[in-house]
Parts: sequence; structure tokens; C-alpha cells
Amino acid sequence: MTRYCTKCGAINDDTAQYCVNCQAPITPVVGYQPMQSVNQNAVGDWQSKGADKKIVAGICGILLGGFGVHKFILGYTTEGIIQIVITFFTCGIGSILGIIEGIIYLTKSDEEFVRTYIQGKKGWF
Repeated sequence: MTRYCTKCGAINDDTAQYCVNCQAPITPVVGYQPMQSVNQNAVGDWQSKGADKKIVAGICGILLGGFGVHKFILGYTTEGIIQIVITFFTCGIGSILGIIEGIIYLTKSDEEFVRTYIQGKKGWF
């Protein structure tokens, strides 16, 4: 069973004591938990949370993926350096990873992009 944060509306595990999104304490649920109203500005404001980086990182991933520019844009310095090393040692073939990641970035919704790459800090794919 999933539990919803009453402050931001994020979905949490049934064992979570704090919200994964806003760190607000989650009260234990006994029995049925009805849907509660959520602060819509907190949920829908993905641009201020980092969705504005999606287009830039996606295009840079496609065009400059071998140089890891898309990683540096998202704040993944270590992964960016690894991307450069992979591209160097594979004589450019490693840049295919950047192209794939750029396409993945551009096909995700703003919400999914922010949750995965900004909040979740997922460095690869």
C-alpha cells in the first residue's frame, strides 16, 4: 500500500516515516487512508525544481554526449568525467551513451525528469 504526503502529495512506501520528496513526517495509517487535498503549487511547479534543465541536457546529450556536457549540466561531475574517459578509450564509440541519454531525457515528462535526475540523482540512464 502506498501512502501520500499531506504536504506535497508525493507517493511514499507504506513503511516510510518521512516523505521522500519534502521530508515531512508521515503519520502512521491505521486502516483506510482517504485521498487528501494537496498544495498544487508544490506538486506542479516542476520548472523551478529543475525541469528547465531537461531540454538543454537532452540536446547537449545528443550533440555533445561524448564530452559528458549533459552530465555537467545536471551536476554530475564524476559521471561527466567518466563519460569523457569512456569516449576517449573507445575512440568515440562511447558517445553513443550520450545520445541515448539525451533521447531518454527528452522523452520523459517534466515531473518524471525532476524526480529521476534532479531529486533521485540517478547518474546513468
